[in-house]
Amino acid sequence: MNEEVFNLSIRRFLKQFGVTAQRDIEHAVQAALAGGKPVSGFKTTNFYEPTLLVDAPHDSRVVQEEVFGPALPIFRVKDLDEAIKLANSSIYGLGSSIWTKDLARANKAANKIQAGVTWINSLHYGYDELPFGGVKMSGIGREHGPEALDYYFEPKGVVYAGLA
Repeated sequence: MNEEVFNLSIRRFLKQFGVTAQRDIEHAVQAALAGGKPVSGFKTTNFYEPTLLVDAPHDSRVVQEEVFGPALPIFRVKDLDEAIKLANSSIYGLGSSIWTKDLARANKAANKIQAGVTWINSLHYGYDELPFGGVKMSGIGREHGPEALDYYFEPKGVVYAGLA
């Protein structure tokens, strides 16, 4: 695929996710590591290869919104604290994934990242007994685990006084 066709493909991909500002598109096209091309065999061009975007603008929709598509923005950070701050800067918090060999750093990040679920060295793997759900603007309540039953109950406090 020549560069012009690749750039057109990545532009279409990015527009699907709301990255429409010219500077965002140009930056992302230059920073795409892999993917960004439509998958053939479908009637529409709404299906894209998994795509890695390096250092996409922090204010772009592909960074600020929950992109339920095959896109992964990747950022260079100076340390773990900056990575946690960047992760928590979103109004969303469905899930996070931490990749490290250092258990202490994994625990620190898992405790500080504002997400409903955190996977360590793993991708979205669910267990029926593990509650799943988001925080912030990523939803209310939980699926799975005993916490899922809370949705079906309305707690009520009762105070008794003066009976003795």
